[in-house]
Amino acid sequence: MSINAIGIIFSNMHDEEMHEITNSRTMGALPYGGRYRLIDFTLSNMHNSGITSVGVIAKSNYQSLLEHLGSGKEWDLSRKRDGLFIFPPFSRLAAGIYKNKIEALNGIMTYIKKSKNDYAVISDCDVICNLNWEQPFHYHITKNADITVIYYRINPEREIKNETVYSISTDGFVTDILINQNINKPSCIGTNMWIIKKSFLVSIIEDAVAHNLENVERDIFQKKINQYKIAAWEFDGYIRKTNSICDFFQANMDILNPVIRNELFYKNGPIYTKVLDVVPARYGDFAQVSNSLIADGCVIEGTVENSILFRGVKIGRGSKVSNSVIMKDSKTGENVTLNYILADKNVVFHDNRMLAGYKSRPIYISKGSTI
Repeated sequence: MSINAIGIIFSNMHDEEMHEITNSRTMGALPYGGRYRLIDFTLSNMHNSGITSVGVIAKSNYQSLLEHLGSGKEWDLSRKRDGLFIFPPFSRLAAGIYKNKIEALNGIMTYIKKSKNDYAVISDCDVICNLNWEQPFHYHITKNADITVIYYRINPEREIKNETVYSISTDGFVTDILINQNINKPSCIGTNMWIIKKSFLVSIIEDAVAHNLENVERDIFQKKINQYKIAAWEFDGYIRKTNSICDFFQANMDILNPVIRNELFYKNGPIYTKVLDVVPARYGDFAQVSNSLIADGCVIEGTVENSILFRGVKIGRGSKVSNSVIMKDSKTGENVTLNYILADKNVVFHDNRMLAGYKSRPIYISKGSTI
């Protein structure tokens, strides 16, 4: 399976919406599911769809992203021709870091123009799903569209903020776009993933730069909706956008459901990540674990239930961790009780500590904290 397209990934978009957890890392490098990073899903989806040239546009706090991606070997992107390209965050228009997607795309115009592929698939890193790009790509060709956006339908249980909402005609084209909406009713939500012919992408970006435009959705998609043919393709599988700490926490907890886990990691191909050679998890004589994902390198001497533990986590004797996500190399002392906790890397909980949040409001503990 192969499609005639390059991939372009924005690693930093929406960092400001989760500033607590992205202060020391970019959105694409955000740990997920015990051993993965968010960018693994976007990269794996492109690899599984036969895309062999992928450009990742960085912006800030991207050291951990560089360490994770390396040469791109895990995604079969370490190649003599094509492969993985990581672009620095500098704008061609002025000194300093790019301010928006238009400047970012203009900054990698040489990469886009030099590619021998005819199309481009473009995505952010804040969406977790297992997508076969071949399906929307074929849809884009069939519809003879200028741009094809990927969306999903949602009937939210609570209000969701700052979403892009599409109105879609019966023949599959976008008729209206509402930006930064608060959603509390059934809606068609944008995923920040789209397909476009490469020559058309070059023309609209060059035109946007010439007219000093700043926002792709507002200044190009929305204002020229009657001029361009914008098709919409619906993704109907499991999908989760991470627009807040609560979204990120729930996205992790979702994969404790075996149905969601199997769909997310295997439906359209496996999800790849950087391989680390770490010893297996070790369970003490008094360890009790139920409905949890325990990564390699963990040491469990207490009780873990309905939780996700990343690599190298240590749970002390007599401690109980419930409904929580504990990231790499964090550890608890003895007789610690944690419930609905999202602990970042290298967090230490001393003996006899007790913390409890709630499903809709987990407590986030920042990286390197001592409790």
